Amino acid sequence: MHGDFSRVTFDPARRFSSVLSQQGRVQLDAEFNEQSAILLHYVRTLAADLLGPASYPPDKDEDALGGFGVDGFDGDTFSVAPGRMYVDGLLCECDGTDYWDQPDGHLNSDLEDDRLPSGPFLVYLRVWERLITAAEAPWIREVALGPGGPDTTARTRVVWQVCRLPLEHGSFRPDMRSAVGFLRERIRGDFHPRGRLAARTRHPDEDLSPGYRGPENQLYRVEVHQGGPVGTATFKWSRENGSVVLPVRRIAGATVELETLGRDDKLGVDMGDVVEIVDDAAVCRSASDQPDAKCGRLYTVSKVDYAGHGVVLDAEPTGVGQRPSLHPFLRRWDSECGEEGTALLVREGAWLPLEDGIEIRFASTNGPHVYRRGDYWTIPARVLTGDVEWSRNREGEPLRRRPHGVHYRYAPLAYIDPRGDGFELVDLRVPFPPRR
Repeated sequence: MHGDFSRVTFDPARRFSSVLSQQGRVQLDAEFNEQSAILLHYVRTLAADLLGPASYPPDKDEDALGGFGVDGFDGDTFSVAPGRMYVDGLLCECDGTDYWDQPDGHLNSDLEDDRLPSGPFLVYLRVWERLITAAEAPWIREVALGPGGPDTTARTRVVWQVCRLPLEHGSFRPDMRSAVGFLRERIRGDFHPRGRLAARTRHPDEDLSPGYRGPENQLYRVEVHQGGPVGTATFKWSRENGSVVLPVRRIAGATVELETLGRDDKLGVDMGDVVEIVDDAAVCRSASDQPDAKCGRLYTVSKVDYAGHGVVLDAEPTGVGQRPSLHPFLRRWDSECGEEGTALLVREGAWLPLEDGIEIRFASTNGPHVYRRGDYWTIPARVLTGDVEWSRNREGEPLRRRPHGVHYRYAPLAYIDPRGDGFELVDLRVPFPPRR
């Protein structure tokens, strides 16, 4: 997640059960965050073990559909019943909606990929967690600290999206028992084998000085920008974990007026910086299950208006950032971008330099690999050791690791087959006994 963290230390393989504070010791953000992660891991694992990969508590009213029940299909939309559902232990809550008006869908009826198919299709939930800061939720900021004062904590939000998966006529028709496995196999098969990454500091036998040479401790973030196989996939990186975000007031042509230019030179924006414009809709729509889903472009800051808190970009932003209700903001990246706002091309099998002695290598075995848009890895770099914190094998070689996120979970809801003036609808949810 794009937070201003020192590092992320939780690893279920270590089997820690709690974090214990000691008197007179320095308190770090990583310790508090690890305690939350340990507790969430325990609770969600327990829920998944008891309830299964996806299930819902039936409503006591026998005529009610229960959480996320699908009904009322008319060829263009369908309703989603209020209630709760647990997907791999994550609690999803719905107040009642329909396909087009779901809160985190941000669907567009002009796009063929969003409209419901004319043939049979599967309705399913995509569930993931999103970081929410004061840029997206201004109420998080404590106004008593002063106007424009410092932000404090961030939040994580469980995002659920009702999606559709077109099926071929006469193809395998999943039922309640087979739907979970069928859905996950179809979606995850498009991203197999999953792209991996290794990180290190410059090798000692090379000409330049080995080790991390940066002046400060950093948490580097490498993130896939355009998904797909090698040759299509691109990436970007940040030395601040992508946490430098500046709320947007308005956009006029290529000029973007910001709430602030940042706290200082290190956590602000300046000429030559690479940025992207993001809002709630862009974040939610980036969670696509298509490997070749299109991404937004990057921009280069060509001019800064320090008095007016504005920046001029090398191109006019289109399709994003125009609606204040969607909380638009500008995010800074520290990598370069190419012509027409393209990110860096993913190349496997070679060590690619970031900066100050840090290098990364995308996996080069058991390929070709597929990289999913939004996949990311975090790399803590420390001045004292002159190295990065990264898992190594017995020979000291850095391991190729799966993405640290984003983790998507899936749950089938219904099978719908339009037939002439009617349709067939099969409920695929798995109920569990409610508490008496």
